[in-house]
Amino acid sequence: MFTTLRFVAIICFVLSGSIAFAAPNLQVNNPKFDFGEVFQGEKVLHVFEFVNEGDETLQIDRVKSSCGCTAVLVSEKSIPPGGKGELQANFDSARFRNAVSKTIYLYSNDPVRPVMQFHIKGTVLETIAIEPTQINFGGVVAEKTVTSTVVLRNQGKLPLTLGKPHATAAELVIKMSETSFASGAEVTLELQLTPKPGQTRFSGYVLVPVEGVPKNELRIPVYATINN
Repeated sequence: MFTTLRFVAIICFVLSGSIAFAAPNLQVNNPKFDFGEVFQGEKVLHVFEFVNEGDETLQIDRVKSSCGCTAVLVSEKSIPPGGKGELQANFDSARFRNAVSKTIYLYSNDPVRPVMQFHIKGTVLETIAIEPTQINFGGVVAEKTVTSTVVLRNQGKLPLTLGKPHATAAELVIKMSETSFASGAEVTLELQLTPKPGQTRFSGYVLVPVEGVPKNELRIPVYATINN
């Protein structure tokens, strides 16, 4: 009788232990995606796949992403044991340049890993490279004209057309060498600043309309300190 009760107790203990440890288990083969190089304004789309390797249903609570990247669950929120899920990430490169890295957070009822991180990284190339990106004339004399140049380079694959450049201040005059902008070509801007007397600092922008780039306009800051 004692042996039988002991055997039953052991069976109950094993069963209760199995029930207690039954849980979902979210697993991802590759939580990182490198999109390489894209031109500014291009969009990157990638689908991450994950699997529930546990013995309970995996419940997806929500998805959160860092700035500049959006994510949406394209599968069901309830993933049965052995089932697969998909998370679609969308990255808009319009406001970025150079190396970027974005993180997506997936929240679930996995007791070991309640927050799974997915990572997207790559390099955003500017369609038009601006050298230098801003002009600082330093100290200048009022009513005396100073000159500087800016070089624009078309790094994209398609030709572009530049509109007439203009400045946000009358003291700044811009001359442009070309309006047709083939792939790989360069266009030079000549900036002439004639500071007004009575001011101590100059601050303005050179604006160049162009189709095929984010916001359809290039903005080049210009600064100077005026000595009267």
